[in-house]
Amino acid sequence: MDTPIASARRLKATSTIALVSAACSLVPPPVEVSVVDRMPTGYTTADSALVQDTSMSLSWWEAFEDQTLDALVVAALESNLDIQEAISRIEEVRAQYRIARSSLLPSLTAGTDASRFSQPANAGQFGAIFGDSNEEGSDPNLPERPDRFTFSTFGISVGTAYELDFWGALSSGRRAAYADYLAVGADAQTVAITVAAETISGYFELRDLVTREVILTEVVDLLTERLTLTEDRYQRGIVSSIELYQIQQDLNATRSGLPLLGSQIVSARGRLAVLLGRYPHEVEPILTGVGIPTINLKTIPAGIPARILSRRPDLAAAAFRLEAARQRVGERKAARLPSINLTGSTGTQSAELTDIIRADQWFTNFVASLTAPIFSGGRLKADQEAAEARYAQEAARYAQSVLTAFQEVDAAIAGFDAQRKRKSVVDEQLRAAEASAAAARLRVGQGVGDYVGYLDALRTLLNVKDTQSSAERELATARLQVHRALGGTWVSGSTNAQDSEQRQR
Repeated sequence: MDTPIASARRLKATSTIALVSAACSLVPPPVEVSVVDRMPTGYTTADSALVQDTSMSLSWWEAFEDQTLDALVVAALESNLDIQEAISRIEEVRAQYRIARSSLLPSLTAGTDASRFSQPANAGQFGAIFGDSNEEGSDPNLPERPDRFTFSTFGISVGTAYELDFWGALSSGRRAAYADYLAVGADAQTVAITVAAETISGYFELRDLVTREVILTEVVDLLTERLTLTEDRYQRGIVSSIELYQIQQDLNATRSGLPLLGSQIVSARGRLAVLLGRYPHEVEPILTGVGIPTINLKTIPAGIPARILSRRPDLAAAAFRLEAARQRVGERKAARLPSINLTGSTGTQSAELTDIIRADQWFTNFVASLTAPIFSGGRLKADQEAAEARYAQEAARYAQSVLTAFQEVDAAIAGFDAQRKRKSVVDEQLRAAEASAAAARLRVGQGVGDYVGYLDALRTLLNVKDTQSSAERELATARLQVHRALGGTWVSGSTNAQDSEQRQR
């Protein structure tokens, strides 16, 4: 079994991402998250045989054992527009990480140049040197001055520039960018889980509405027959007008619900189509033959280990952003210290294009510079303080995410247990209603029962079936909330699902 300390350390390790800082890094030490140390023992002492299905992952919804549902979720994950946006965001942040990483390497450039200089001989520096040949008293010993001076220069060069990462600023920037990249990747996983969960929820809603529409139609048929019988009995003076009016009101009230259910079905199909990135008519082939198959709702194993919660993508994203904020504190600190830059270039130059490849025409240039900020009006210090404040914010946000995750799991498991108990009561109610309807049918068949009473028993049975349909949907939704709270599913490495269910019973 995991000890509380070991589980807390595992969750804490997620928040630091195990990124090793540079030797001269000014990054502050990881902040202590108190809510991790105070983790409830009910999670830290859970059976270590319970592990998360790391395939997410790709198939956790198959626990519901419904082929139509599987097809819908797969289609949603392939074409949902929110997921496509999240994937594009990953590509953007990955490119930003490559930009940050490139600053750790020297830059290398290559170029060629050609220049031509032409100037009158009596202008500029040449005029000052040679004087004017037309002036009296000019030195006769000087060579005859040309009318113009013309120079041509051709060159090929390779230049390089490099900043020494003495204080670890560039390394901190790279690690921060990498943490951002991991956070966005975790966000994309959260989006995928959300889309899958909403697709499943929409499917449950649609199935429930279709079932209730069928049941309500049967109730309307029963009430119509009941009204016909009551009118006949009223004509014969067996029943009062009050009973007749009551049946009419029941029929009209029940019939009025059919258009609303039809509208809700259209709306549910439309929402499901949006999740699949399609138009409603494009989803119809997948929904062909939507019935009310029984969903296998397996019992949740007692006790969820903390390491499962630490793999929730939203918790991972919060941990990565916490690390990114920590690295940027070091980056801002280093910005207040001197920086060392090295630049250099080498190549060949020649006045004749044909001589540019000669080895003796080479030249080199190397510059080393040390620059330090002296006065910036407090901007650099304020920038560091802002980074430290953002780090504190991310620490609080991460702690809040941990608390929320545990609360969601507790609430989801409690809700699932409550819905299981409610479903058990509704099943007993259904069995009683079926027995009552069967008894009424038998009495009518034997000629000792009232047919109107039989119709009333059938109506009660249909009402209970309507309640059962809602109970099945709420139970399946409760199970879905557990999957969503855990960021996927779970499997038992030592026991099968049937043994686990027998233990809970």
